Amino acid sequence: MKIKLNDKFLALALAFCFSLCFGQKTEFTVPENIENLQYSIFNFSNDFTKDNVKSAASSDKDFFTSVDLYNLKDEAGKKNPYLILALKNGAKPKQFIQHAAWNITMKKLSSKSTKVSISLQEVVPDSWSRKDVDVKQTKSTGLLEKEIKEFLLSGEGKAAKVSEATEAAAEATMAAATEVAEAAEAAVAVEDTEYIADAPPKKKTVSKKLQNLFNKKQFISLPASEAAFTNLLKIKASQVACESCKNGKQSSWDFDDFNLIYGHMTDGTEYYGLQYYGDNMVSGLPYGLVFNGSSASECRDKFARYNAQLYQTSVEVDENTSSALTVVTFKMNSSFVRLEFGNTYLTRVLISTKEF
Repeated sequence: MKIKLNDKFLALALAFCFSLCFGQKTEFTVPENIENLQYSIFNFSNDFTKDNVKSAASSDKDFFTSVDLYNLKDEAGKKNPYLILALKNGAKPKQFIQHAAWNITMKKLSSKSTKVSISLQEVVPDSWSRKDVDVKQTKSTGLLEKEIKEFLLSGEGKAAKVSEATEAAAEATMAAATEVAEAAEAAVAVEDTEYIADAPPKKKTVSKKLQNLFNKKQFISLPASEAAFTNLLKIKASQVACESCKNGKQSSWDFDDFNLIYGHMTDGTEYYGLQYYGDNMVSGLPYGLVFNGSSASECRDKFARYNAQLYQTSVEVDENTSSALTVVTFKMNSSFVRLEFGNTYLTRVLISTKEF
């Protein structure tokens, strides 16, 4: 676990104090000095935490940080164990919380005693659940507070050696210095770009064809038909050879910088794929996806409720060459979705009735 120590104690402390507060607070005392506990808390983890950089603020007698949980589902038979969701009128009981954070405050009572306070700070539903969840009325179940209390009291997260804590602090200092250096380099780079004309920013455009294709603001459901795609695009399809497809062909539509294919395979699998070849950022896809604009990590988080998986694979360029490719895959309803990122950003969308 990386630690990002912030020496601007007052600013971050005020941020904690004036952040969204849900009124609940759990307090307890740990018979341990605050210096050890402030490193121990960074070792806390469960099935919903991530191994990412943690921000913190500290003084001689106080310490502030947070514990963050991700991808909390709430549905029949599998209730969210950490949050009591306040649902708005007419909301469905099936909801998804992308991120929730609890404030952790430590106050030094003595050299061998520390008071710990935990309170729910922030609840962030994903885009589907945002309209249904009242985040201000949502409460903590108390389970995370209990887990943290047991963890700190047990001493499981206590640094085994003072040198480990010193090393962590040193790494944090190095990281902070690196950030300053990188910021300075970035500032110089920005100045340099004033004299460089060969790297223009990507244009942001909206594709009317994509908007027509996805007029229901969602992926096109399978089974479908060639006629259905032709009707949406107002473009006649051409037939392309496909050895594994029925009748040896699949349908293809070319428009602007896009190509759309649709077909049936001999094993009964039905699929369609949309490829973008341009250089601009193009919107018009459902769920806020943007060709040449949406990143792999952004898409993984966007579709986390569908257990989206991000991984690296390779594709064959020719008989002797292959190229690395980042993909995000998940199952939505009865269809399998594959998002491909050929140039860091989204360039291809594939939908199939069979897992890729």
